[in-house]
Amino acid sequence: MGKPLSLSSLLEDSRRLTTHLSSSEIPSVHRNLNLLESESRKLVARSVRTSSATASGRTLLDTRAQSLLASSGVDTDELTENVASSAVLSAFEMLQPTFDANVESFLAQQQEQSIVNAIEESELSTLDDFDRQMSQHMRLVWEETQRKMFEELGQYQGIGLMAAGAVGNRESACVFDLVDERKVVQPRVERYAKVVRELNDSRVATAAAVGRPGALQNYDLLGGLEKATAESSQELRSKQIAQVWTLLGHYAPGAGNGAGLVQGACDYLEQTFVDHVDRVVAQYPHEANVGGVPSVHRKIEGYLRVLFGRLGRVPAFLEVFNNDAIWAHMFMLYRCGYRKELLKYALEMEDIITDSDPGFVAHLKAFVDGAPASRQTDLSVGASSLEDPYKAALYKVLGRGSVPKKTAAEVIQTTEDYLWAELAVIRDKDCIGGAASISATSLADLQALMLKFGPAHFDPNGSNPLLYLRVLLLCGLFEHAVDYLLQVDRFQIEAVHLAVLLVHFGLLRTTASSAAGQPSLSASNGYLSVSDAANQQPTLDFSRVITQYAYALPDSSADDAINYLLLLTLGTGDVAEKRVVCEQAIVRVLYERREYAHFLGDINPDGTRQRGYLERYLPLLGISGHEQFAQTVIRRLADRSRDEGRLADTVLLYNLGERYNTVLAVLCKQLGEILYAYGNTGIISDGSATDSTMGLDNVEGVARAVLAHYKQREHIARSLDTRAVSTCSVLLTVMDFLAFYRKGAYENALQLIESTQLLPLNEVGAAEAGHYAERVKMLDDAITRNFALILVSAMDTLAKLYAGLRESSFMDNVKQSGMLELRKKARCLMVFAGMIQFRMPSDTYAKLNRMDVFMN
Repeated sequence: MGKPLSLSSLLEDSRRLTTHLSSSEIPSVHRNLNLLESESRKLVARSVRTSSATASGRTLLDTRAQSLLASSGVDTDELTENVASSAVLSAFEMLQPTFDANVESFLAQQQEQSIVNAIEESELSTLDDFDRQMSQHMRLVWEETQRKMFEELGQYQGIGLMAAGAVGNRESACVFDLVDERKVVQPRVERYAKVVRELNDSRVATAAAVGRPGALQNYDLLGGLEKATAESSQELRSKQIAQVWTLLGHYAPGAGNGAGLVQGACDYLEQTFVDHVDRVVAQYPHEANVGGVPSVHRKIEGYLRVLFGRLGRVPAFLEVFNNDAIWAHMFMLYRCGYRKELLKYALEMEDIITDSDPGFVAHLKAFVDGAPASRQTDLSVGASSLEDPYKAALYKVLGRGSVPKKTAAEVIQTTEDYLWAELAVIRDKDCIGGAASISATSLADLQALMLKFGPAHFDPNGSNPLLYLRVLLLCGLFEHAVDYLLQVDRFQIEAVHLAVLLVHFGLLRTTASSAAGQPSLSASNGYLSVSDAANQQPTLDFSRVITQYAYALPDSSADDAINYLLLLTLGTGDVAEKRVVCEQAIVRVLYERREYAHFLGDINPDGTRQRGYLERYLPLLGISGHEQFAQTVIRRLADRSRDEGRLADTVLLYNLGERYNTVLAVLCKQLGEILYAYGNTGIISDGSATDSTMGLDNVEGVARAVLAHYKQREHIARSLDTRAVSTCSVLLTVMDFLAFYRKGAYENALQLIESTQLLPLNEVGAAEAGHYAERVKMLDDAITRNFALILVSAMDTLAKLYAGLRESSFMDNVKQSGMLELRKKARCLMVFAGMIQFRMPSDTYAKLNRMDVFMN
């Protein structure tokens, strides 16, 4: 039995078969297993197809097909062999990918693909950002439009209908309600309006005196507001508004947020406490027992007797000498602002005070004299020596010693006492300095704390909203104070005038006029805008407050509305920008009220001008004379009336502004509109059809009267544009022509249209007709757009006259001469119509040809 066969042994035997052959004669063939497998599959496929064809008893091609292909010169045997040799089975085998080992091409491809991906992602990101920004912009614009719409409709939400704690969360600003159910202005509104009129009159007088508006403002605005408030006390049913004016009287104009503001707040709090002491002493004279003409010390002693009267004696925890509470007496002196009296009293009691507080008197003397903190001695006190709460409170406001908050809480109980204690420390910070035991206190910290408390802390029941107002004013938060008071329905009128007074004093930061009323990305609440920038202060939209208040005034108070709008030029900042905003607001009021003669003046029949109400306040708008006034306010108003389609107002205003050529241009345009409407409808109007939109009953009559008036006035006639006068005259003549044409007076109509020199109705040559056609290009649009109407009407006039002659009973020679003349005119019109270079309606030439054929 032979050894078993294997692939290796078969391979070895196959190699021995060719060992006897020379390698140089026959080259060796090296085939791997994959190649052998492929060739084997081909061989098997070929043998399978051949055997299947033989087994079926037929060849691969049908006999008839072979005959047909052979007759066409096709070798069927060769074709069959080629088909049989095709390896169809291998077409359905799974193919393995071939990997490219070229690293450089791979990296280049990856780089290119990365760039393409980055571009696509950037494009998608840009589109997303654009869509997001556009959506945000549209939302802001819509919210602003919605807000203005609600304000126009009178929707508002005030604090009277809101919870006290939700005052700062309102979403819409208030809209003023200044009239009662009978549409009558409230008397309180009239009183404040009188104050504003007097203020503007004073500003005008000051501007005339110094040559520039606003340089000197001598009017006592604060006194005027106090008087108006006093006269309205029964309506207000509150005396706290008067206290607000008194508080603002302690602020010097331009005090800002500096030391002047803090000093003014402290002065007010000290004065109100003095008034409180006087009232208590006067109310309880027997308990106070101060005598006939009491001194300051006697009043303080009497006040303390009333204060401690319920106990029947001075409390045991107070330090007393000869039945006099020393520290309570000194604290009350300092609380009233009597610093010199305090020092004098301390020196008198120095022996008593030194026993328990050796350095106090020396420190107090240096403090009152205003010595710097570096030259003062610190007061070292312990908790045991501060059992007297008045002593603790005095140490606290003097800014020396370590004073726990609870020790002074019994004395500093009211809101006014707390604010005074804090403001006093801020006021005297130069004297207090960086004392070791005193934490740094600033006005900004106090303001932030008061805003954090909010109105709900000071007025939880909503019964005393003005308390929080005074807190804001005492802390110098004027913008927040005005915005808060605008939310209180009862005091919205006072809020507006509070803003006016603060701007007059230079204490109110206002929003720039260019940004006022515009949608902003800043955090805003009502009329107050607070930027996200850390160092930027809040601002109040003063222009929106004033404009809304002025627009809310009834029609009977148009003069007052103008006076309030003139307040937009108050304050510092960009004066030119303020004046532009003021002019725009005034134009809106005048446009809505339409009392042009009263506000802008009028022209008398003799040509002299009558001054209007607004002209007396031109210096506040920076306008020096009537010419500048006509170029600003009157022109703005006339342009708006023109754009809105108020023809009567437009003519009146342009005439007041001495823009006579513009008046003629407006009238010509409207006459052209009337003619164009007749050409489309077949109905010509005298202007009454346009009354609802244009506001003029008889456009043609007004145009004739205006043109005649201008021609009669030599100074006006010299300034008129001859082209505008000619256009207006031609249009009026065309109107007359059409009027005769409609009545059937064709001879008069023909004479009128010939007088316009628009059409070559006389016998002319081709060259002269060309000149007429060239002149048409120079005509005004009001004529050219109606030229087809003029042509057809003129040709129809000729046709009607021709028909009349043909049917008349005149002698033959006269009839033939007239008919020939009319045919010549018609032929000239046809030649002229063919030379016109602008487009006319498609049926115009058909109508002309039809009438020409009729006549010829």
